Amino acid sequence: MKMSLRFLLCALFCCGALTFSAVLSAQDVGSVGTKDNLDLPVDAVGENVTEEEDAPEVVIFYGQQLEGDGFFYTVDRSGSMQDRGELARAKQEIARNIQEFSDRTEFGVVFFDSGVIRYPSTGRPIEANAGMKSAALSWIAAVGGGSGSCCQQGILAALQFANFSSAQRKVVCYVGDGGGTGPCGGTGGESGYLNQTLQRVAQQNYQRVTINTIGVMMSGRGMQETFLRNIARGNGGTYKRIN
Repeated sequence: MKMSLRFLLCALFCCGALTFSAVLSAQDVGSVGTKDNLDLPVDAVGENVTEEEDAPEVVIFYGQQLEGDGFFYTVDRSGSMQDRGELARAKQEIARNIQEFSDRTEFGVVFFDSGVIRYPSTGRPIEANAGMKSAALSWIAAVGGGSGSCCQQGILAALQFANFSSAQRKVVCYVGDGGGTGPCGGTGGESGYLNQTLQRVAQQNYQRVTINTIGVMMSGRGMQETFLRNIARGNGGTYKRIN
């Protein structure tokens, strides 16, 4: 009887030891797995990578470096712009930029006198692929002079191009003498017309497009030069005087 009881107690002890050993082994395995997971970096499951934006186009216009992926030009073609070859130079500057554009750039071109002509005529920008660039260059070369200088409609036409554009960095470039003469409408003479233009541009530039102004033949044109400075200053751009 004593032998049977002693045997039973021994068996129970051995069984308990084996069970305890098995539990410890399972905990060791689990702890190792947990430690491995904790050692992983926080973002090891997946990284939230933001795609980098494409670098902007860089072009030189009248000696100034411009950056963007949408370029829209508006040029005075009145009689004063023809006197010293300023219209021809403006056309050359724009043509050089267009030739440099990559095919991901959007652009549009406006010339104004008492009226407005634009390329493309739809008022919507085009991509600078080889065909569009070639057609635009031919159109620019054929543009002649006019009479009158209604800059308001010229700047607003360029802004229309920009507002329709899908480009992320839009730039408008004005070239002219800052005048507002001819049958342009408005009250208060040229001064009133230029002030009205500042207000209309501010209203229409709801996308905060950068507007740069190039003033040519500005000698003795204080009111007009102030107007061009104010257009640039009020729209995040720069003014440059070309003597």
